[in-house]
Amino acid sequence: MRVRLWLPLGLVAVVATTVVLTTSFGRDPWRTDCAGPLVAPKAASGSAAAVQAAVAASAKGATVGYEVLDLSACRVVAGVNSQQRFAAASVVKLLIALDALDRQGEQAEDRVQRMLSVSDDATASALWTAHGGPEIVKRVAGKLKLGGVRPPERAGQWGDTQVTAHDVALVYRHISAAETKDRRRLLTSAMAEAPRAAADGFDQHFGIPDGLPGSRWAIKQGWGSSGERTVLHSTGLVGGDRQYAVVLLSSWPLGMDRMAAGRALTAGAGRVSEPAAAH
Repeated sequence: MRVRLWLPLGLVAVVATTVVLTTSFGRDPWRTDCAGPLVAPKAASGSAAAVQAAVAASAKGATVGYEVLDLSACRVVAGVNSQQRFAAASVVKLLIALDALDRQGEQAEDRVQRMLSVSDDATASALWTAHGGPEIVKRVAGKLKLGGVRPPERAGQWGDTQVTAHDVALVYRHISAAETKDRRRLLTSAMAEAPRAAADGFDQHFGIPDGLPGSRWAIKQGWGSSGERTVLHSTGLVGGDRQYAVVLLSSWPLGMDRMAAGRALTAGAGRVSEPAAAH
């Protein structure tokens, strides 16, 4: 199928490119060479204003952290509040998965696949407990040099792990450029096969999947509550002729309807492709 896909290209207007989107994961399509230093914008840039405006117009009270990393060029092309910390909710399952594969290899593959695809909390809790809980966060943050990541204050509350949009983008960069082919295919296939209904029944196609219809994606979403805030996150790899890591983190006043927050993130994700000048 041929579709027209728009994505941000740094500090200039976005150029439309017709691309062929591949849904086969047999050819390791998320492989990139983005292993060196990143070229970063000097200020909030790209589609940041459009994304923030779309979220704010759809629902009130959100704090947003946002980053888009062009993995083909190894360049940050859009971002705002990208160093602000948010409770990770199920996005921390990316760290749990990487650590489980490091420690158990093939023995962990089935559990990793389930944990990522249907966002299964029971599997995450079992791996968290088995491998040291907060020590997982410390190990992966050290290995990947994730400067903004912090383990939860209460050891059993893995969803309270603190992450930033920039650090989550670096996790996706690691998957695309530093993991072995077999592990990358396992991780990205699980995220690309994420069904609409998660293990707890929540619709996890908010944000990237519904906001960027027709694009190829591999996602890890998050939803829940932490302290006095409701959190909802849409993160993942988005592909066409170029590969992108797209991270949209959000927190809301406690009690915010999660479906409404999900619709707001879908509206925001739909503006990731919006041509926007730097500011």
